[in-house]
This record gives sequence, structure tokens and C-alpha cells, in this order.
Amino acid sequence: MATTGLIMTIGKSTEHVKTSIQYYNPDYITLLTSEEYASTTRRKLSHWKKQYDLDGDVAVIKRLFTDESAENIMTESLRAIDVLRSAELEYIFMGITGGTMHMAAAASSAATIAGVPIFYVKQPDGEQVVQPNKDVIEMPTLGAYTRLSKLPPEALDLFRSVFTLKEDDEKGKISASEAANIGMPQGFLDYLTRQRVLEKTDESNYVFTYSGFSMVRMLHDNPNIAKLIEKQNEKLDEPDHMFG
Repeated sequence: MATTGLIMTIGKSTEHVKTSIQYYNPDYITLLTSEEYASTTRRKLSHWKKQYDLDGDVAVIKRLFTDESAENIMTESLRAIDVLRSAELEYIFMGITGGTMHMAAAASSAATIAGVPIFYVKQPDGEQVVQPNKDVIEMPTLGAYTRLSKLPPEALDLFRSVFTLKEDDEKGKISASEAANIGMPQGFLDYLTRQRVLEKTDESNYVFTYSGFSMVRMLHDNPNIAKLIEKQNEKLDEPDHMFG
């Protein structure tokens, strides 16, 4: 059974945490909060551990409104990611709904560096009932974009075809055997599952997530995106003349 860890920013509002837990059913959660809300967050976590049968901890970001804040947020975010990876959790996600905007921005930067998918929880309007399947919005990862942009045309054509050629219940689904027909190993489909491009429905079948479909569509319909990613990677690969 797949194991899941969530890292979430949190401040005064806490509804997004419950929605996230209901959607992902995590085994472990780490809550990133300020010194001001540390005690409240620990009490909330103690309650959620019992209510949802999970484990977790609270990471406190010190000096949140100083010049050091971005570094402190990123440090705690990366430390939390490292802890969950050390625990060998199969899936790790970063939630950026709670807390301040600069907490969300710095946590997103840390997640991007570490290749961890990011998600946001939409706030229901008025008296609208919370619907985790609709209220959780996942963001495409840079790592997934980069890998998809390097795929040969026949691979993107295959991915695109599961939406354009398949109908009804088969729409958006792809099997390991279909991928094998173009020489794509199942391990790559499993990688895309960890990046939230796909969801694995059984041992050899997968379905595209909405963000996965969006990435495929953008890369297929707009080759300039792939070119921009390629040029950016080339810049990163070029050593400075002083250090080459």
C-alpha cells in the first residue's frame, strides 16, 4: 500500500488541513507555522492524529517577519521534505494554502528545488459544502515538465491520444502495455505517478490527472514551452568560464 506524507503551511485558519487530510489520506503530516501559532498548531495536530489515525509534527519558522524569513521558511521546508524521504514515504506533497503569502512563496521554492508536487486548497464560497475532490488543486511540477519536454514526439502523441481517441470510461487512461509498444518502460509511468502526472489504478494501468493532462496538452500544442525549458536547462548546464 502506498504511503503518503504532507507538508502544509498553516496560520490562523485550519480548514485547509482537514480538507487535505480527507483528500490524500496521509500517513504523516508536517505543519509549518510561525512562533505565534506554534502552540495552537500543536494542539490541533494532537487532535487530528487521533481523529484521522496519522502521525505528524510541527515545524516552527522563527523570525517570520525579518530579513531572514525566506531562508528560514525554505530551511524548514527542505528539512521536512528530507525527514519524509528518510522515512521512505512513497508520495510527498507540499500544501501552500495556510499562513502568509511569503510562507507560500518560499515553501513553493523549496518544493520546486526538491521536486515535490505542490497543491492548494480552494476555499468554499459562503455555505458551500467542502468537497475535497474538487477543492484540492495540484500544480504541475517543474521536474515533470522537464521530463515530458524531453520525450520523443511519439510519446507525447501517445499521451495525447488517450484524450483524443479514447471515449467514455477509457478516456484519459493508459496501460503499461500501450507504453511498452513505443519502448517506454513502466518505471517511467511510475515516476510520472510520483510527480502527479498520472494516478496508478492497478498494477499495470494508469489515468492522467488534470494537471498531467494540462502539461501534455501545453507541450503538444505549444512547442515553444519545450524550447524555453530546453534553453533554460542549457543555461544551467553551461559552466562559468571561471569555474569550468
